[in-house]
Amino acid sequence: MTSQDTCIIIHGLTWAGSDLPCTVVLHDGIVTSVSTDPVDVQQLVPDADVGALVIDARGKLALPGMTDLYARLREPGLTRKGTIASETAAALAAGFTRVVCSPDTQPAIDSVATVELVHHRAAAARGARVIPMGALTVGLDGEQLSELATLQQAGCPVAGQADRPLESTNVLFSAMEYAASFDLPLFMTARDAQLGAGGCAHTGAIATRLGLPGIPVAAETVALARLLELCRETGCRLHVSRISSARSVQMMESAKQDALPVTCDVGLHHLFFTDEHVAGYDSLFHSAVPFRSRRDREALRLGVASGIIDAICTDHAPHDRDARLAPFPATEAGLSAYDWAIPLILQLPGVLQLTQAQVFEKFTAAPERIIDGSARSGLVAGQVADFFLLAENARIEQRAVVQSMAGMNHPLNVHSAASLGLDTLRGKVTHVFSQRRMHDLSKSKPEVPAGSEDGGW
Repeated sequence: MTSQDTCIIIHGLTWAGSDLPCTVVLHDGIVTSVSTDPVDVQQLVPDADVGALVIDARGKLALPGMTDLYARLREPGLTRKGTIASETAAALAAGFTRVVCSPDTQPAIDSVATVELVHHRAAAARGARVIPMGALTVGLDGEQLSELATLQQAGCPVAGQADRPLESTNVLFSAMEYAASFDLPLFMTARDAQLGAGGCAHTGAIATRLGLPGIPVAAETVALARLLELCRETGCRLHVSRISSARSVQMMESAKQDALPVTCDVGLHHLFFTDEHVAGYDSLFHSAVPFRSRRDREALRLGVASGIIDAICTDHAPHDRDARLAPFPATEAGLSAYDWAIPLILQLPGVLQLTQAQVFEKFTAAPERIIDGSARSGLVAGQVADFFLLAENARIEQRAVVQSMAGMNHPLNVHSAASLGLDTLRGKVTHVFSQRRMHDLSKSKPEVPAGSEDGGW
């Protein structure tokens, strides 16, 4: 990492969506020039900056810093699973320069004091910028509304209930009315409080054969119907977080045709995995939003490609080893996403039949529009730099890891890519430019767990 007052010249990079190599000059973390003309790098170095850092970025792709719409950073309260420092560093290494932090910490993000603690720890960590999501209800208990306006002023641009179902329609209606009055977006997971309560897998043939308690599609669609009708009534800006079923895609399409102020996203892993991966009671596929059928996965892919699904999030959920040492229903749900995010994202153009630029838009401009209506380029002269360099063809080798480490709960830490139906894993972030700092990851050893594609499991 270099100091923020260093002159940095990056030459030979290719900006996403363009075939022309360009040269970028940064001063104090601010973009001072972007040129596609052939230049002598030394001519760009002012006399006062003879010690300027020159980065040869030939063969590397430059992309705007990504925004993750849903991640669990585990701090405060659950630091045995991860910390703000560890998870924002992991996010940055995956190209995410902004992360929306879910409010299900201990205590929940329902007070100004907790918001300030999160901001303080994030500033000290010097990783990805943290965007706290305010807790919709006090303690996320679903009974008393939090002081949403106060939380917004303290630095929570969105609010939500995390993965806790909100049973009371009266409380939800009041919350949406309240949020609409000062234009606060609500990030809500469509999950009924009673249907599928205690379930751990998609209700279907796999769960039935394994004897696992199921979560039916209706648990999502019943809750989604309630959210959409209350949105219609209140005019609240509603973002539906991590939809998982074909029927939900249809319902979101109808809501958008009716011009409701709604958006939605899907978890990255739901575009790859299905309930079939749960066979064998593999708890690495235990997700808070369950992996559903192949038909649902195909509908999610088509929803992203068509624009019905606005964005893609990681649904990052690091755990310690003990979280998996139990029978499947008793294990803690969630996948630790960041170590494997880039290799999976780079496979999405083929999966979704979209261009690479269109795929990355689901992680960049789309999330920013959802949060505050803005859209940043990350590489505009006169603005603070916010982009990363990607060696997209760098092959990622899977290697064995210490399974006692926290944050290792991901299928690719145990299973080969080929066995999961994935292509060869490629892509490594080498440099990140954000918040007037540069993070040099080019010489760091990749956190690449478990096995090899030509080895045996």
